[in-house]
Amino acid sequence: MEKNCLNCNKLIKVKPSQFHRKKYCSKQCKGKYQSQNPIAFQHLQNRVIINCSFCYKQINRKQSIISKNNYCNKNCRNNYLNQNSKQINQHLVDKVEVNCQECNVEFKVIKSREGTAKYCSRLCLGKANGRRGKVDYLKRIEVPCTNCGNILAKKPSVVHKWNFCNEKCMGNYYEKSKAFAGEKSGTWQGGDIDYYGPNWRSQRRMARKRDNYTCQDCGVSEKIYGQELSVHHIKPFRSFDGDWRRANQLSNLISLCEYPCHRRRHGKQ
Repeated sequence: MEKNCLNCNKLIKVKPSQFHRKKYCSKQCKGKYQSQNPIAFQHLQNRVIINCSFCYKQINRKQSIISKNNYCNKNCRNNYLNQNSKQINQHLVDKVEVNCQECNVEFKVIKSREGTAKYCSRLCLGKANGRRGKVDYLKRIEVPCTNCGNILAKKPSVVHKWNFCNEKCMGNYYEKSKAFAGEKSGTWQGGDIDYYGPNWRSQRRMARKRDNYTCQDCGVSEKIYGQELSVHHIKPFRSFDGDWRRANQLSNLISLCEYPCHRRRHGKQ
């Protein structure tokens, strides 16, 4: 269906279901028409006239934002709060006296903090915390360093099977004991595979020849690299459960320089 824009009188096409609702060809036309005919939209404004709580000037406000005290601007609000601060913050004015648990000096706090306020200043709080810290430190127990044997004072809650002076001692012990190496490592996958089947050497040569003796990741040639390139299984050999024929297919092999490309591939795995 067609009708004329209420603002520019341009002919517009509208759906039958929107014939009575759609009145403008664009948002710009709608804005222009409403700004030129504000009286036609006064019935949509759900506003009331109230007085400013400080200067009693009349202000026009939406009913949804009217509160107990209303102000025409920030200056009126600040002036009203300054003028009536004693009445507004009466609960803060009524203070009680308590004794500091560190220096025993009386100080004032609001009524709600009468049972929780303990110290008159941060200085007293720091002295009390320092004294408590010395007492708590005495609760520590002495344990030897698992690597070098030095005696360490530790909280009972942080004493473990192995205890170390620092990260250097921890690293030295792990290296000597092989605590997280080999089968004890969380990333252990069964160790290196030394035998890739009877056709491995020939498939390896064919893969290097197919790749023109060039690393397929960084592009370096064997001549520049100074040694033969490594041949990498794209899908790991161990995932074939010993089926070396499928594992060593040329489509599963790629030529790479040992460092860094070959190591980077294994690092991602």
